[in-house]
Amino acid sequence: MDEIALAGSSAEGTSKSVKLDGARRMALKHIEAFVMSFSDPQAFSAAAASSAPAALTHITESARIQEAGHLRCSGAEIGRFVAMLRNPSPTLKSCAAFALLQFSIPGGRHAVHHVSLLQNAVAPRVLRVASAAAGAPLEAKIFARIVLRNLEQHHIDSLP
Repeated sequence: MDEIALAGSSAEGTSKSVKLDGARRMALKHIEAFVMSFSDPQAFSAAAASSAPAALTHITESARIQEAGHLRCSGAEIGRFVAMLRNPSPTLKSCAAFALLQFSIPGGRHAVHHVSLLQNAVAPRVLRVASAAAGAPLEAKIFARIVLRNLEQHHIDSLP
């Protein structure tokens, strides 16, 4: 993206803008395809129809990226993911919820750190809205529910 933005002269501004928009759309399509590769329509339907923890656990385990547990985000990065949950784009909502799921899974190397950042970013309120939004994609709703559950689990684990 940066290479496209820096290429060309200022006289080519319109052309550069069109190229950048095309690159953004292509990048979002690739990101969406990646997130959707973790989506099992039957499992998501079951989770949407049930409040049973087993349904959410099944999705968590099938969507888990082991290496994500080694990543450590800053407060600003977590804040950007939370802001993406407010974005009207269904793709951005799903991607943000998926990323926050990865960072909040109990047992992750930096999960406690990320949970603290999520609490500081007032994420539970935004996650509740995202999980109940009528126009949000099913994946975004379910991933948001799982992140809320993960936040609750971390809170329970931290009690004396």
